[in-house]
Amino acid sequence: MAAIRARAADKHYLRLGGVAMGARSFGTWIGGRLKRRPHIVSLLFAIVFVVIILVAVAFAGMAYFVPDKLRDAALKIKNSSNLVAQLLPATLPAPSKIDSAYWLPQNWSSRQRYWFHHTSQGTATIPVPYRWFLALERPELSIHYTSLTDTEYLRRLGFIPSPSSKDFATDSPVYGYHEETKDAGSSWTASTPDNPNGLPVGFAILKGGVDPTTGALYEDQIGLTCAACHTGHLEYKNVSIRYDGGPAMVNLGEVERVIGLSIAYTLNLPWRFERFASRLESIEGRSVDRKKLRSGLELAFQKIKKQKAASDGLFTRQGVADLDEGFGRLDALNRIGSQVFYSNFLDPVTGELPDPLLKGNFVRNDAPVSFPPIWDTPYFLWAQYDASVLNELVRNSGEALGVTAKINMRASEPGRPLFASSIHLSDIARFEELLRGTDPFSSAEAGGGKFNGLVAPRWKDAQDKFRGDPAWAIDEKLVAKGRDLYRSHCFECHRGPVNDPTFDATWPEDSFWKPENPDRSAKGEKNWVEIGGRHYFNVVQLPVNVIGTDPQQSSVLTTRRVHLPGSLGLDPVNDLNKAWGCGLPADRSADPLFVLALMDVVGKTIDQWNVANNSSEQAKRQMWGPRKNCQNPRAYLGARVSRNGKDEDVLALEPQYRARPLDGVWATAPYLHNGSVPTLKDMLLPQGRRPSSFCVGSRKFDPVNVGLVTKVRANDACAAGLTDFNVSLLGNSNRGHSFEGKETDITKLPPGVLGPELNDTDRRALLEYLKTL
Repeated sequence: MAAIRARAADKHYLRLGGVAMGARSFGTWIGGRLKRRPHIVSLLFAIVFVVIILVAVAFAGMAYFVPDKLRDAALKIKNSSNLVAQLLPATLPAPSKIDSAYWLPQNWSSRQRYWFHHTSQGTATIPVPYRWFLALERPELSIHYTSLTDTEYLRRLGFIPSPSSKDFATDSPVYGYHEETKDAGSSWTASTPDNPNGLPVGFAILKGGVDPTTGALYEDQIGLTCAACHTGHLEYKNVSIRYDGGPAMVNLGEVERVIGLSIAYTLNLPWRFERFASRLESIEGRSVDRKKLRSGLELAFQKIKKQKAASDGLFTRQGVADLDEGFGRLDALNRIGSQVFYSNFLDPVTGELPDPLLKGNFVRNDAPVSFPPIWDTPYFLWAQYDASVLNELVRNSGEALGVTAKINMRASEPGRPLFASSIHLSDIARFEELLRGTDPFSSAEAGGGKFNGLVAPRWKDAQDKFRGDPAWAIDEKLVAKGRDLYRSHCFECHRGPVNDPTFDATWPEDSFWKPENPDRSAKGEKNWVEIGGRHYFNVVQLPVNVIGTDPQQSSVLTTRRVHLPGSLGLDPVNDLNKAWGCGLPADRSADPLFVLALMDVVGKTIDQWNVANNSSEQAKRQMWGPRKNCQNPRAYLGARVSRNGKDEDVLALEPQYRARPLDGVWATAPYLHNGSVPTLKDMLLPQGRRPSSFCVGSRKFDPVNVGLVTKVRANDACAAGLTDFNVSLLGNSNRGHSFEGKETDITKLPPGVLGPELNDTDRRALLEYLKTL
């Protein structure tokens, strides 16, 4: 009985040869047998060793041949497997097959395009010297050298291939430059920027100089230009159609990870560092000091590692995590804020912060948006999705600071004043001049009826490349019906089309080019406003709660605040009021709003550049343009409140989203500011019928539905490397801007609903018309 009780107490028992045996009893039994048969022990050890080897080989094989499968499997397992996944090679989409490429005509010559693609803004986005970047390998487990800058590899990250500056004249047709026109839309002639190694569109060399923060010399660097995010392309039947100013399909978050992993692999995998050093010697044509090279590479990696650990620690304490921006999106505003008001204060050697309160300036990326098209933008009164920026030089210089232009924000020392920077302000101003062209109301050539800088791509120019393909055909009868529908449903916000003579002839008072439209005049608004002799289109603005689209991006500039060290001597409200007469009401909070602090920093950076370059007053006026560095009075309102029995002026906030003209809208998928709707057809559906999930990263184009090629079923898996866009996640809502229901009185429609539901025929007609804009 005692034996039975002991066996019952051992719950983990085995049945062997029909005999119930407890685990401990089994251990004693098997141990005795193995002692009498030592050859079995050897055999078991051999089997275990082989199993371990097979598992290791399988793991290595998956990491080498199908890293995406291994990484996905690791990410599904909690705890340490997530770390394993982060150390595995990046999962990228399979390369698409391209037989030919074409740049659509947009009023720029090939030289002007190339200048826009590769002229430095003064940024050092890649955290290693240019020559190191050329020598680094892809973060893959490969026996042979695989270049990080290989054209096909960078194309898988979303970048558009570009010819070398040395071979531009002979190779340009291969890269899509088929029509050469004279330089247009600018008073200066574009030169050929330096791109000797044929890096993709948006990569530019920052020549070596003196670091304004440390005073030390730095080598040539690589930075991204605005072309990296604002140059579009689509693919159809193995043809790449390319156009400037459109939304890119790059994955910049993955670019950051790729570079960090590449450096880590170079330092830690066998033979990798030696291959890197040998490649560098081949590039430079001389031997390199390997000890010094390894030390420099380790320093760069430690800096990346410390910043990653610090940001992870901050997020852990805040209980949050970054959102996946994925392909075609970026939380640009939050990224700029974290770079300017956190990273710029880090000690360049130790990575320490001079003030612990600055930790609060680093926030997660939680408001990603699609890269907006930028044709026409120089003539919009207010830029950005939330109509938050008035002055173009401030907008573009702030973008340059966000993609890591070097700037001194730590301390003023002899030869290194505060706000000294590496930005190329004169070229930044030329970017805008090239986009803008001449004023459409002051030029005999423009005739008060068209833009003559960068113009939107036209459907018919892409259609010409696929003659006879019914998917690209335009039904003119449907276009006529769609024009009427546009006037009824789209005109109120998007105004008249930029380039449709038939619309202007039918509704002459509603023309886009009329200084005033009757419906706006009734509200005391103009269609075009004149500032300093230049005309600007008064883009329609709507409160976020009215348009009903995802509010996450609108909160960045109306709720985020930053801590400013006293050493900077900044007082944003007073500084902007004094310099520009903005009329901002007093803000009694300890920390200023991020947007006002950024405007102040950018303004002082521009001023310091002008001092350092001894700019004339005429040059300053030309670069600044006629608009002030002030905030939108519709979003940043003055209000009166009563405190302790006294009335006070305070800063009130009402976030806005702005509408833009729809010229070129066919080439800007996915839609809504956060890229949550894959096609124009889906945009015209009631919000509840839009796709809840789709794949982003491929540029395969659907000319029938106008946009991304979508899933057959919502629960279908995306191909390896593509971003699975789930509209239920934070910042990803596809609600709002909807036509639904039977109510025809727009004043009675609920928030987010702009008009009554369209039937299938009306949707098809409106879609057909939108293709022609």
